[in-house]
Amino acid sequence: MNEGLKSHFLNLYSMVMADGEVYQREKIELYRIGEEFYNVKQEEFDRLLLSDDILFYIPPTEEEKILYLYDFALIAWANGEVVDEERQMMERFALRFGVQPDEVKPLIDLLLEKAEQHLSHEDLMKAFSE
Repeated sequence: MNEGLKSHFLNLYSMVMADGEVYQREKIELYRIGEEFYNVKQEEFDRLLLSDDILFYIPPTEEEKILYLYDFALIAWANGEVVDEERQMMERFALRFGVQPDEVKPLIDLLLEKAEQHLSHEDLMKAFSE
């Protein structure tokens, strides 16, 4: 697993922890994202949680930034509701990824809307290209 993906999964785990509670559905969604979108098995992710020396990774392309932020939205929706702490964390990640401050809220709103529909990565990118 490359350094960017390692960082992304640790950030996703941060989303799971954002509201101070870990819901089983959030963990299941985390593992599903890993396996379905990145071909990362649960065991590999569990080992990653015990590793160190992971740096914060900023995705180099706009598409990757959108997909990574979308993964956060999927985690946020995993337990059936999005709490303020999760939305705020997504906004912080968007800013760190270089999204312009005036574009953060509309982008996060859109990603959360699409995550509620549970779109695949491919369908999400199609929606962005329309």
